[in-house]
Amino acid sequence: MNLTIRQQVELACRHLLSAVNRDPYSNTYGCFDRRYWAWKLADFPEATFQRNAAALTWLAMQPGESPEPLHTIAHAALRFAARVQHRDGSFDQAFPMERSYAATAFLLHPLLQTYRALPERIRAQDELESMLRRAADFLCRADETHGCISNHVAGAVLALYDAFEMFGESRYKARAHELLDRVLSWQHAEGWFVEYEGADPGYQTLCLYYLAQIYDREKSDRLKQSIARSLEFLSFFAHPDGTFGGEYGSRRTSILYPGGLAILRDEFPVARALLVFAVRSIESGTTVTLRDVDFGNLAPLLSNYIVVIDRNADSAGDSRLPCDEEAFTRDFPAAGLFVRSSARYYAVIGASNGGVTRVFDKNERRSLWNDAGYVGELANGRRITTQATNLRTSAEAEERRITFTVPFRYLDEPPMTPGRNLMLRMLNLTFMRSARIGEMIKKLLVRLLITGRATAPLSLTRTIRFGDRITIEDRIALTSDVTVRRLECGRRFVSIHMASARYYEGSHFEKPHRVDVERLNRERQVTTVIEP
Repeated sequence: MNLTIRQQVELACRHLLSAVNRDPYSNTYGCFDRRYWAWKLADFPEATFQRNAAALTWLAMQPGESPEPLHTIAHAALRFAARVQHRDGSFDQAFPMERSYAATAFLLHPLLQTYRALPERIRAQDELESMLRRAADFLCRADETHGCISNHVAGAVLALYDAFEMFGESRYKARAHELLDRVLSWQHAEGWFVEYEGADPGYQTLCLYYLAQIYDREKSDRLKQSIARSLEFLSFFAHPDGTFGGEYGSRRTSILYPGGLAILRDEFPVARALLVFAVRSIESGTTVTLRDVDFGNLAPLLSNYIVVIDRNADSAGDSRLPCDEEAFTRDFPAAGLFVRSSARYYAVIGASNGGVTRVFDKNERRSLWNDAGYVGELANGRRITTQATNLRTSAEAEERRITFTVPFRYLDEPPMTPGRNLMLRMLNLTFMRSARIGEMIKKLLVRLLITGRATAPLSLTRTIRFGDRITIEDRIALTSDVTVRRLECGRRFVSIHMASARYYEGSHFEKPHRVDVERLNRERQVTTVIEP
């Protein structure tokens, strides 16, 4: 069933009213974490869920709504946020005592929105301003060091701009400028912003959402040029079938956040074209929508949809993007991303992610080949994959041929167990009370779950030829004495811990290609040819 963006937002807001504790006699009144207050399966409330209060204040302004009950609930949500805030102004997201910089940044902007939207008679009841100031002070004083995550820091910049506008403290604006300089320094000349180890088009649209709001407040030539480069880069990852991004990105995300495009559409033609694409894809269900994401990503996507509504954006107008052009070649070698387009097909190759390859039929606007890389299992039970981000992957890229060699990596995905959870909580309540030690442990967790993958004793040399059709020739070689039990490609999967990946995007297409492992084990190498 296709739904307009407004219909999706209205349904999501109804869901929020079930998620939030509306019982004024409960000691968790105003909490949005239903697993904590209702199911009692979580041992702490995730603070970032409180940003959903901003959507309720938006709903209160819509025709036919009764604003007073919604304002009352939003006020309760602000009060609960104040209850779970640490003395240093920070908030927790992933675990107790986390004092997350990103969580604080993502919370402050919508909490300020919520506070400003409440009637003065409600705002005057509490010392909520001090809670908001403490959060802004924390963003000025602390930092995020466990990874280069551009959208996190851009979110902090926007929050500090808001705090400056609210309280007039010049240090908030000075810190915002300092962090903005950092974000812009993380943008490559190719147009992409660093997300952990490389470029991720999905998360870059969220980064753009924050940068667009900053640009809307304080225009500068430097930021304008940065946004223009970002939009140009993003335009190549809108696919003919209505999907966007995917496993070729460093964070493997397919969520398209349209709010920044709505803000920028009048000044940047590429933003307008991407916005038309986004609205059509969202309303037809060919991309990840509000109906597909879980509660952890509901608030940021919902806020983007609300901006689209408030800016009166629609799907009318010219939406011509690179995927609509005839034949061209576009390479982003530093990102390890390569695009090839003909009259018949549109292909995106992620050499930096082990050879992720997506091919689309441009005439029928459907997926032909959706390959997230090789995945398999050795005789000893260990799983292996080629899907690992490495910007140092060297690719020989020509107009009609791309060749690269990548190693296989071990695919370890340790699940949470009672024992591991107990160990984590012991660390949370002891050593990780120290912000410095906590950040060190977060770095170790990032390496364990995202960036660190040990090399397995196999290699892949992939050669992709582009003619009237695409031909993929893969040579797989064993580099030590191991036995492969199974090996295949042509399916979608994610090799890292990334909660924002693997959402449903309206397509079940899979076309697995299985390798002759008996021959591989016998001859120590095998060559296989795939024609999408």
